[in-house]
Amino acid sequence: MKILIATVLATLCLTNKAISQNYIDTVYSIATESNIVYGSAINFAGQTVSLQMDISRPTNDIPPGCGRPLVLIVHGGAWIEGNKNESYIPALRQDFAKRGYVAVAINYRLGYFQTNVSKNCNIPNWNCMNVADSAEWSRALYRGIQDAHGAIRYMAMNESAYNIDLSNVYVVGESAGAFIAMGLGFMDDDSEKPIDCGAISSVLAPHQDYYTPCVQNSQFDIPIAQMNLTRPDLGPIKGTTNPTNLPYFIRGVGAFYGGMYKDLFTTKNSVYTPVLYMFHQPNDLIVPFGYNNLLNGFNACAVAANCVNILERKTLYGSGGINNLVDTLNIPNSNKPQILFQTTNNNSDCLGQVVNPSTGGHQLDSYWTRNLALATFFAPNIGANDCVGLGLIEQALTLNITVFPNPNNGSFTVKLSETLVGDPRMEIIDVSGRVHYSSRIQLDGDAFTWHDNLNAGVYFLRLADLYSGRVFIHKLIVN
Repeated sequence: MKILIATVLATLCLTNKAISQNYIDTVYSIATESNIVYGSAINFAGQTVSLQMDISRPTNDIPPGCGRPLVLIVHGGAWIEGNKNESYIPALRQDFAKRGYVAVAINYRLGYFQTNVSKNCNIPNWNCMNVADSAEWSRALYRGIQDAHGAIRYMAMNESAYNIDLSNVYVVGESAGAFIAMGLGFMDDDSEKPIDCGAISSVLAPHQDYYTPCVQNSQFDIPIAQMNLTRPDLGPIKGTTNPTNLPYFIRGVGAFYGGMYKDLFTTKNSVYTPVLYMFHQPNDLIVPFGYNNLLNGFNACAVAANCVNILERKTLYGSGGINNLVDTLNIPNSNKPQILFQTTNNNSDCLGQVVNPSTGGHQLDSYWTRNLALATFFAPNIGANDCVGLGLIEQALTLNITVFPNPNNGSFTVKLSETLVGDPRMEIIDVSGRVHYSSRIQLDGDAFTWHDNLNAGVYFLRLADLYSGRVFIHKLIVN
């Protein structure tokens, strides 16, 4: 009887997985590695800090031949606080791993130079938000974008260990992390590097009354006397942590109540434009819903409580502003992301949010509702790039590569019509969809030779150029 029950349960389990929605339902068991050091970098005050991540992945899935999608999850905290273990970040990491992703939550460099001017307001966090100048907001965001790229490159260098498909990378963030996520997805041209992130003038030391209370429980409690007050060039958009030639592609961005300091769509030059999911409530006091100054609602609340204005607040597009911007831009549709924008009719004012925190605008209204909506939005984008789908193979059949001899006995040479920048991934797939081989191959110029024992039959040879995103497919006949 026990054997029968176990058999029935196992059958039900397998049936449930068979009918579950790929990359949407949380059906897999997972394993997690914590506090993995993925690199180090110099923070705002000139000190080298260690960068850590947590990695969760399925343990009982059957990954597609090209590997699992990768999702990077980025915490918020106004670039001054927060970490990978706070709020709902661990839950997002675990839920996406249970869906079949390799899910990574990261810490990144925090901190910025605060003002040297003596001001005070007895509202929590008000003092901490007064920066030396508006450049500090840009530089803090830029460092976060660089660190996130470094984290993805760390995973790229370990793609075989985690069975990752680098052409299917997704990034999700909340608040400041959502700014970083959108920077990863849409800041891809050197012209988009903010001028503030080059070498600019030094700052005066922050006022002790501001600095000490704001950082005493943070990750960057640096004595003011030990600060390097110069502001050097921050380097390339993608940073320099974990240098590698392995390309990767951001296919989707999820942004919970985040924003963007400037239009990053008009100058986008990648072959892919990521899909974009946004959730934002209209009464957000921290990140404005439309187009306004950072901390606009919070500042108005403080002024109403007899504080003076917060200094040096940058203007930005919130999620509603981004949605409108994309609609009105006169650019090719290929540069416009497919957007799912969700909001609420929550209009609780400052006082109402203080009295009843559940009505706060800078938060999720329902974790599971928005989490599921995000996963459902991403899933078709993953399926469209599934390297084992025969429909994709038939649609993409092209003559951009030559195979000779063909037919052959399992040994053949592949010649491309052009030289690729990086080494492509090659797959050999039979007509039933089974992947017989999947790995990167090293090109000799624009060609390579391959030898293996394949049974006689018809196959499809697929090369995925991860640098440009193009796919080259050719029918292969083995005698």
